[in-house]
Amino acid sequence: MPPQSKAEQLDTQDLATLINEACARNTVIELHRRENHDLIPAARGRMMVVRQDTIFVAEPQIIGRDNRLHVGQRVDAFFSCSGVILQFETEILSTDEMVRLNNQKRVRAYMLSAPKRVTPGQRRGFFRTLVLSEANIGATLRHVPRIDPIQCSIVTPAFVGTVVDASPLGFGINIPNVAPTRLKMYENYFLTFSIPGTMDRITTLTELRQSREIPEINATRVGLMMVPWPSRREHTLSIQPLLRWLNEIQRRSRRVA
Repeated sequence: MPPQSKAEQLDTQDLATLINEACARNTVIELHRRENHDLIPAARGRMMVVRQDTIFVAEPQIIGRDNRLHVGQRVDAFFSCSGVILQFETEILSTDEMVRLNNQKRVRAYMLSAPKRVTPGQRRGFFRTLVLSEANIGATLRHVPRIDPIQCSIVTPAFVGTVVDASPLGFGINIPNVAPTRLKMYENYFLTFSIPGTMDRITTLTELRQSREIPEINATRVGLMMVPWPSRREHTLSIQPLLRWLNEIQRRSRRVA
């Protein structure tokens, strides 16, 4: 009999044990609103304790924004266990609980309904295509005002990096010799790069959704989500060369496989 995959092993675990262990480790949990989830950032908190049929999560937050979560709302929750992303559906039962963190401190928490079932999950609507092996695709990233992106300064130096992966919704970019703190989470940036082997040059408005340091290469990896601008129709037309290129990469990879 072949060995079980990580996901299959998790399916056979006792659900209560799995959730209790995640709370004991204060595992990060993401709560995704179901409407327009690709454009609305996930609220992040930490799993704290299980009581009867409920889970208490340290107040989920979106940095610099109102999380817009309310009692009675059903959300999709994601957390990681043994390297596998797990998903369950839950309902927000309360947003005004207090949980003791230690002998001196209590923290505000949300109370969620405990899951009846947990399954391997995927937070992205599209898998990103690795493009680093295609060519060294240079990219520039320029911060722009959220209210009026066209008023971006042409004097302020742009961040310069390399496209690592791409999808119809966003990009992963490596920016060398730049600390993550220099890039502002949930701020808008114009991203510009050329598609290898063509005359096509893509400029698209993006929002910074992730930022982490990669010490091995002295770089910061940023995750960018494309923002339709100046209209959804014009955005869709402008990224057609990108979509054709990604489809061609995927076709070539399937032929090799």
